[in-house]
Amino acid sequence: MFVIRYREGTLGYDELIVGTPARRGRRAGLYVHWIWVDDAQSLWGGRRIWGVPKQLAEFRWEGSRVRVTDGQGLVAALRLSAKGPSLPRLPLPMTGFGSLDGARTVLTARFTARPGAASVRVEEWPARLPALRHGGARPGFRAASFTMLMPAPTLHPVPPAA
Repeated sequence: MFVIRYREGTLGYDELIVGTPARRGRRAGLYVHWIWVDDAQSLWGGRRIWGVPKQLAEFRWEGSRVRVTDGQGLVAALRLSAKGPSLPRLPLPMTGFGSLDGARTVLTARFTARPGAASVRVEEWPARLPALRHGGARPGFRAASFTMLMPAPTLHPVPPAA
């Protein structure tokens, strides 16, 4: 699970990503099951360029807490916590997988950040989404300052079923 606030660059918006670790050949990354965003341009780009299932949502921030809702109601209520200092700026691998027009997409972002330790505590999670393995605090990382370039994905046709 990732919560990202894009404040500078081409678009400014909030994003909640839920996915599972995946691999294609030697490439490890995240297969995205759901992404909620609060920007229509991001929604369009995610679906039509990168093949990820973005949906519109509202993000209500109160300090370190965020409540995300969509047309069906609650998506998640989360509390974010930073822990300790940030490291020097580092290049970090960011690979994701999606599906577009019958092909699998591989997205490889050029991402640099000053990472630091963080945690995400799930305070509310709706029954309409698959149950989480645990609802406590989850370890994570924060990147208060980052740059990311998302080139066009590579497409990999899915072989027909036998």
